[in-house]
Amino acid sequence: MGRTFLDALIHYCKTDAGYAALRNVETKEKKDDMESFFLAETLKYLYLLYAPPETLDLSKVIFNTEAHPIKKTW
Repeated sequence: MGRTFLDALIHYCKTDAGYAALRNVETKEKKDDMESFFLAETLKYLYLLYAPPETLDLSKVIFNTEAHPIKKTW
């Protein structure tokens, strides 16, 4: 599913200046807008899907719903 999402993101949303939000998901019409969370969250989720296993020690870190790492203290 991650690969399908990434391929669609590149195919339908990539522009010369970044990645556009879609005005209509059926027609794939782009907005002249890139959401503020795109870089901070969407690309972080993709990184987490494809990061080498040794990059992430999930026994020491968890991620909140916005993919911010939180060090486990319990």
